[in-house]
Amino acid sequence: MMKIADYAKAGLPIKDVPIIDEHNHLGRWGAFYVPGGGTIDQMVNRMDQVGISKICVTAHASIGPDYVYGNNLVMDALKRYPDRVIGYVTVNPNYPEDMQHELDRCFAVPGFRAIKFHPECHGQPVDCKGYEAAFEEAEKRGCPILIHVWGDDAVRAVDGLAPRFPHAIFIMAHMGGTDGHSMEKAVDVVNRHPNVYGDVALSRPTEGNIEWLVKEIGSKRVLFGTDMPFYDPSHVIARVALADITEEEKKDIFYRNAAKIMKLDNPEYRK
Repeated sequence: MMKIADYAKAGLPIKDVPIIDEHNHLGRWGAFYVPGGGTIDQMVNRMDQVGISKICVTAHASIGPDYVYGNNLVMDALKRYPDRVIGYVTVNPNYPEDMQHELDRCFAVPGFRAIKFHPECHGQPVDCKGYEAAFEEAEKRGCPILIHVWGDDAVRAVDGLAPRFPHAIFIMAHMGGTDGHSMEKAVDVVNRHPNVYGDVALSRPTEGNIEWLVKEIGSKRVLFGTDMPFYDPSHVIARVALADITEEEKKDIFYRNAAKIMKLDNPEYRK
């Protein structure tokens, strides 16, 4: 039986190991060239080529000018590909009066399982008052919040929020980003709070990044994310598949951890 690394070296999709990609976008982005517009059809086609089973999606429009329109795009993707797509309800803290309505509207649609924040695009800090309804919703549901965490201030905000909402699950997208200093702080936050995870959509990965994360926090709270269609997913798959960690640790990252926090009731994901 081939090992995970053997498939990657041969340029083949990894058989017998599902891949759940918890960090994706959908549609066009004004400041970044997305070939073909980043449609859900394009993304599912690429998933088939590289062996990704499911993607968790937020729309670019939602982190940009129109969260309602963006969430509607995700609804359409969920209806068209219910077995391949998981939805994030993206909320904008500049419209707190509409936040609970939007959360209720989206969570009524099967397939929405988590919440997405992008504080930088929305021009507000992670711990601003405008997000309060979303924190309370995540606490009530015990669901994940994927947060664009870039820099020391954002990491510190998650550090303060995690104990306030112990049943919510905080995912630090990009693991602090910017530089090694912020990533080290993010690692410390993960180690001190059982409801905090980090993903491997690092944007600026350094050599040995997967090995370092597993050494520092273990494999149980590291999530697989690619930032597709900003980036092609193949190189992130290779970073995990070829990492000097065990097969079981690779399976934790590729699918087990995401299946757990997204509450995917499928025996395939409990292997």
